[in-house]
This record gives sequence, C-alpha cells and structure tokens, in this order.
Amino acid sequence: MASPSQHAAVPQVAGHATGHGRARSSWLTSLRRGLSGIVFLAAGGLAWWWLTTHHFTQTDHAEDVTGPAHAADGSSPAETSFPIVKLPAATAASGDLEIASVERRALREHLTVPGRLDYDARSRLDYDSPVGGIVSRMFVVVRQRVAKGDSLAEVSSPEVGIARDEVQRREADREIAKNAADWAATIANNVQSLIAALESHPPLETVEQQFKGRRLGTYREQILGTYSRLLYVEKVNAGTRQLSEGGVLSGRIIEERTSNLEVARASFAAACEETQFDIVQQRDKAKAALEQAERLVQVSKENLRNLVGGKLEADSADATPSTEDGSGGNSLSAISLRTPFAGIVEEVFVSRGQRVQAGDKMFVVADTSTLWVRAQVHEKQWTTVEITEGQEVRVVVPGAAEHRTVAMISHVGATVDADSRSVPIVAALRNDDAHYKPGMFVWVELPQGEARDGLAVPAAAVMRHEGKAFVFTPAGTDGFRRIDVETGIETDDFVEVKRGLEAGQKVVAKGAFLLKSELLLEDEG
Repeated sequence: MASPSQHAAVPQVAGHATGHGRARSSWLTSLRRGLSGIVFLAAGGLAWWWLTTHHFTQTDHAEDVTGPAHAADGSSPAETSFPIVKLPAATAASGDLEIASVERRALREHLTVPGRLDYDARSRLDYDSPVGGIVSRMFVVVRQRVAKGDSLAEVSSPEVGIARDEVQRREADREIAKNAADWAATIANNVQSLIAALESHPPLETVEQQFKGRRLGTYREQILGTYSRLLYVEKVNAGTRQLSEGGVLSGRIIEERTSNLEVARASFAAACEETQFDIVQQRDKAKAALEQAERLVQVSKENLRNLVGGKLEADSADATPSTEDGSGGNSLSAISLRTPFAGIVEEVFVSRGQRVQAGDKMFVVADTSTLWVRAQVHEKQWTTVEITEGQEVRVVVPGAAEHRTVAMISHVGATVDADSRSVPIVAALRNDDAHYKPGMFVWVELPQGEARDGLAVPAAAVMRHEGKAFVFTPAGTDGFRRIDVETGIETDDFVEVKRGLEAGQKVVAKGAFLLKSELLLEDEG
C-alpha cells in the first residue's frame, strides 16, 4: 500500500506533462498563423501586380490599337524606338551628307565565286632561247617598256649561220630558175609570133628584119632555115612550070621538082610543129623548176624559223645584223630576238656573254593592259547562273584601292574539271593604268535568275551593327533617326529593302557612317 506522499507525487508529474503539451500546441498554432499571413500577403501582392499591368493599362493599349499609327511628330512607331541623332555643326555644314529617295528598281540575285587575276595568255611570252649559242648583245632591262618588233637580245649561233646560208643558196637557185623560166617564156612567145608571121609567106628579108633582135634561140635557124628552103623550092618550081609549057624540060625533071616542093613544104610544117611542141615543153619545165626552187626557199626559211623558235619577224629570217662595233660587217650566225607585241619586260634571266642552250629561259614579256579573271563555278551551282560570252560581270578586288570593276566574259569551259568538279570561266578585265596585278584574289559576281522589281536604296545608305541593318531618315530640321530594315538583293550600287521603308521616303545616301558613329557614341554615353 502506497504512502500518501507517493500518491501526491503522481498528479504533479502528470500536470507537468500536460503543461508541456499545451506550450508546443500554442507554438504550432502561431507558426500556422504566420505562414497564413505570408501567403495572404503574397497573394495580395500578386493580385495588385495583375491589376496594375492588365486592368489599369487596358485603356492605353486600346488607344494604341485604335489610335493613329504615327506619333505627334509624324514618325512611325519603329522610328520612335531610337533617339534623334544630330551631327556637330562643323560636320553638318561640311556638306558630307546627301539625301536620296526610296525608289523601285529592277534587281537581280547573284552568285559570288572566288577567282584570281592572271595574264592574258595571248599577251604574255616566256621567251626561251631558240638555239644554243652565246648572248652577244643585250638591249633591254627589267620593267622596260618595249614596242612590237623591238630587239630584246642578240644571240650568236653556228646553227643559225648554217641555216641562213642554206636560205641564201636556195634563193640564188631560185633566181637562176627564174631567169631560165623567163627565157623559155620569151622564146616561146617570139617563136609563136614567128610561125604566125610565116603563114602569109612573106619574103625572107622582111621576116629577118621584123624579128631582128628578138630572142628565138636555136629555133631561129630551125624555122627560118626550112622556110628559106621552102621559098627556094617554090621559086624553082614556078620557073619549071614556065619551061614545061614551052616543052624545054622533060617530064621527069618536072616531076622531080614538084616532088622537091612537096618535101620542102612538109619539112617546114614538121619544123613548125616540132618547134611549137618543144617550146611549150621547155617553158613548162622552166616554170616547174622555178616553182620547185621557190618551194625549196620556203622550206629553208621554215627550217630557219623552226630553228630559232619562230620568234623572228616575217622579213628577218634571212637578215644579217651588223656587228657590235658598228663597222657594218655582217654575221650570218647572229639573230636578233624580237618581241611580237608591245608590253613590259617583266623578267630578265640572262646577261651579255652568257652561253645558253636551246630552251633556256631568257625573258618574260607581257602586256598587262588586259588581264584575265579566272573563276570556277561548282557543278551544283552551274545551273543557277545566267552567263554568256560577251556579258559583263562585277569583279571585286579586295587587294586594290579601287576594288570594284567589271569584266567581260571571254569564254566558258566546255567541260567540268575532274578535280574541282567545277566549270572554269575566263573574263577579260581592262587594266590600262596597271592598277591591278596578276595573281590578285578576286570575287566574281555572276547573275542568277531573272531580274525582279523591288524597293531599293543606295548601298551607302545601309549601315549594320550587331547583326542588324538600318538606315537614317531626316527628322525635323537638323536631326536624323535610325530605322531598322530588312534587306534583300544587294548590288554594288543599291540594296533591296523588303521591310521598314516605303517608296518615296528620304534616306541619308552619303554620310550615313557619320550618323552611325554619332549614334553609337550617344549610346555609350
């Protein structure tokens, strides 16, 4: 049985536990209330934000939708997003600004391909030594301008001497053959005239007087001898007839003399026929011999030209230049190497007294007034370009001060290159002032498709910054405002504007870069 003190202690312990539980419950209740208040305040703040951003500004948005599209100063909403730019008074007064209108123009897409400048193959000569020999004289230096036919150097070569001697020998033979042909033709003409004159049976003295001094050769004796015999027999036969009528001569003598007349006539006719045939034969043989002599001369000259590489002028194959000391002596072995066109001596590889072999490089002569633009279009893009021979194309030369020019299509490759799978294109570029140099890298703009009509502004009016294109339009009396635009086709002179401008609007065509710089400075400030 427990004592009273023990029974009294139990309720105290229970009461202590109960008090601790009430304190914990009260703390949880306060925490819940605090959290509820925070949630309520957050919900109230969210509701207030929604009302201020949606309800209270509804009237303003309605005015933007139904109100005017331009601000009070007449600018569009796109214009009002950027501040007005004003140039310093000194810059504005310098006249570096020009205004242009947005206009509709015919524009065309183009494909830009890489290329390079090269010599015109028709106007560049790698002058190799045509023969082996010694460089006896030099006439040019590097970068010297030469005219067509100017001498570059003189080479002394025994091979040339032998070939030139052959030419001269063949020319001498031709001269002999020509004289023989002229003689045969003269004889033939004179003999033909003689035979024609004898048909009327003139007196021998008359014939001899008529053809005195005219060339008849051995045919003079042959023709005139038989003709003289014929005349004598005819004279005798005429006397025989008279005597026969008087019965003086016997019948045998008369028949004999008549026979002699027939023989004389036959002999004269035969002599004429043989002579005519012979003179024609002799004339034709002489003519053939002359033609052969002329052919041999041409062959010898061609051999000489082939020996010297074909670099002699047409009338200099058999020329014999004077000696270096100016004494006027001749040297069959010396040849003067001449340039076939006007140009500039780009390089010199030899010097006086140097021994050279056939094929050794001596000079490079080029005329750079016209250069070739060599470009290639890949076969996948070939069907998209529209080019023909004689058409002008734009060329951009990044390495030159005046880097935009035009060239004319000279020829287009007939096949696709097996290595690059591209079609080669060659265009001729005028370079009268030698501004462009062979080897320069270029971009070639090739037209694509048909031209289309669109809004365009001068190319200098379009500025770019951070990937955006924009222009400047006048705002007020001395201000300008930036307007972002969407561009399309771009050429050297104009840029298509797909969005942002309207036809007739004014833009800054020259000096836009100054405005861009001023705008960026204001943004940094």
